[in-house]
Amino acid sequence: MLAARMQALLLAGCHMALVMLGAPVWIGLLRWMAAVMEGERRLPDPTAHWRVLLHAWRQVGVRSAAGAQVTAVAPWLALAAGMGAALLVPSFSIGMPGGDLSDVLIIGGLLEMVFLALVVAALAPGLARPGHAGLRVVAGGIMIQPVMLLACAVLGMCLPDGTLAGLVRQAHVADMNLVRVPLALVAGALVLGAVGEGDGTTSTLFSAMLEDLAGPDRAVAQYARDLLAVVWMMLARDLIWPEGIAEPDILPRSGVLAPMLVAVALWVAHMLLACGCVAAIRVFVVSGQRHAGWRGGLALLCAIMAGVLLFAGRGMG
Repeated sequence: MLAARMQALLLAGCHMALVMLGAPVWIGLLRWMAAVMEGERRLPDPTAHWRVLLHAWRQVGVRSAAGAQVTAVAPWLALAAGMGAALLVPSFSIGMPGGDLSDVLIIGGLLEMVFLALVVAALAPGLARPGHAGLRVVAGGIMIQPVMLLACAVLGMCLPDGTLAGLVRQAHVADMNLVRVPLALVAGALVLGAVGEGDGTTSTLFSAMLEDLAGPDRAVAQYARDLLAVVWMMLARDLIWPEGIAEPDILPRSGVLAPMLVAVALWVAHMLLACGCVAAIRVFVVSGQRHAGWRGGLALLCAIMAGVLLFAGRGMG
């Protein structure tokens, strides 16, 4: 029992280090991919976004008198909720503490808390430009609510015990062909509805939302938003390819390290693919003035199609 707990804590530590240190790297790569697809020619710099965050952290913190108590707490609340969601979404392995809580509804609630905390940080000072940007972001994020409801309904019928860990265990021992397409459509719906990175309009709005923040508050808010996008992409990756996540219970005791390293490599490769897919969607599908309407409409359509295909497949089966 003690060895199992130590293994779970070790997995959790490796998982959080991998996610927390890698979040700005994935966002930087996603933005670079989007820029390359739009015709820009430059080499990738994986550490560039980390330098932006560190530069913001070193600046002198400034808060307006109005809403100062809220803006002092909201970015840190967003970071805490994002870290909680990241802990519940598997990256390279299951078996971490809280695996029984890795329900998509709980994860979605934590990620929604991140989104709302960032919006509150923009609205609290009562300034025109950040408040207007925050309202526009809220209006664009309304469509994620019906998408999340449909996604949770579909996933509730697909996941054996309602958790992502249960999905991974089933994927290792059972045929997933019946639910693979519905799960992929749900993953696409969540990415379309919730990941705003790679689009210039959304990035500009978020920069306007943080005009009243500086120093550590601004750096934490930016990092929380990066973590929000990365966790959504991790969740989508887990739904599309759960077989790529290792299960320590079935690994050979004599050679655990090698399978874990393979699982980490698979996670890195899948995240690179996820960044490329998100960048392509932002550039070629929901770019420009079509962004808000197409993004929400396509997400809702994917969620509806997932439910239709799941019911049709079970009816035929």
